[in-house]
Amino acid sequence: MYYKTLLAFLLFLSFPFCGQEYEIKSEYVEIDTGSNQVVYEGNVQFLSKQINFSSSKLMIDQKQEKFFAEGNPINISYITDGQEVFGTAMKLELHKSVLSLSDNVQLFTNNNKIVSDSIVIRLNND
Repeated sequence: MYYKTLLAFLLFLSFPFCGQEYEIKSEYVEIDTGSNQVVYEGNVQFLSKQINFSSSKLMIDQKQEKFFAEGNPINISYITDGQEVFGTAMKLELHKSVLSLSDNVQLFTNNNKIVSDSIVIRLNND
């Protein structure tokens, strides 16, 4: 079955991801139960203990637990070795604690700045 829902308020959903809980907020959600895919659009917020990001669109393949986001830009923050890293990218993929960022990636921590077309980050499972 295929469902479309337009919400005037933010949608809050919480699911386990790699053993951790996460929350997704958006203005619009489209659920395709046949293909096990969910698409969130409109001020999408992904919040977890490991990583947070905001994007214009987030697609989830629930069978493979893969997350694909796009934005102009996506704003990202995550914690590594006790330090918070902030950044932006145009595309994001999250699968099995591996964060892949692409298209005009910029990351900032302390006084350091990394700029690249793509960056792959292995997130801690803590």
